[in-house]
Amino acid sequence: MLLGWLSLHAASMGLANLQVIRVENALNRWAKLAKVPSASAMASALASIDRAIDLHPDNPYQLTLKAQVIEWRGVGKAINGEPAEAYNADFRAALELHRQATYLRPLWPDTWADMANMKLRLNELDEELDRYLAQADKFGPYTAPVHLSIVKAGLAKLAQSKFTQIPLLNRHMLRGLKDPRTKQQIETLVMDYGYETMVCEWLAQAPEMEIETKLCK
Repeated sequence: MLLGWLSLHAASMGLANLQVIRVENALNRWAKLAKVPSASAMASALASIDRAIDLHPDNPYQLTLKAQVIEWRGVGKAINGEPAEAYNADFRAALELHRQATYLRPLWPDTWADMANMKLRLNELDEELDRYLAQADKFGPYTAPVHLSIVKAGLAKLAQSKFTQIPLLNRHMLRGLKDPRTKQQIETLVMDYGYETMVCEWLAQAPEMEIETKLCK
């Protein structure tokens, strides 16, 4: 009986993994295209991740994948000019899925960063966002998605005079500029907000970082 159960479990794991790979490939394609190519592509990705979750409902990674798919759906709605209620509903659904994943895997920094990103999508620059940033920093102080999320949120809040965690922003700004995975995105964010002078002052105070950036040329 035990052998039979183990065989069924292995088979379900294999089926779920196949669906996960399909969704990962879809997300990678969308990222390269900077859009979801068609409604059928979205429907296929949602069907695949739902099948994986049906097989293993308490898998936190699968929940984060579904959150990412739904976030893309919300982005598409926003680009197409649909009402804010439509795309914000997707962003809230994605946030809830990330929360469920965090409950199952609380030490994973990327998920805390993902939740912070959803709060930004919803333009909710509140204490809950600050808590997500703190947790992301706590569990992933040298993690690329954490650098990017904290810089995004920090600059957005700073622009509205709502950010007081300057050392946190400073830390991840410098680390993110040193990390080749996030350097270009962070440089673009800094220039978009017009904070080149502030960032260059931070760099001047931390020469040991040895960061070369177009922000200070």
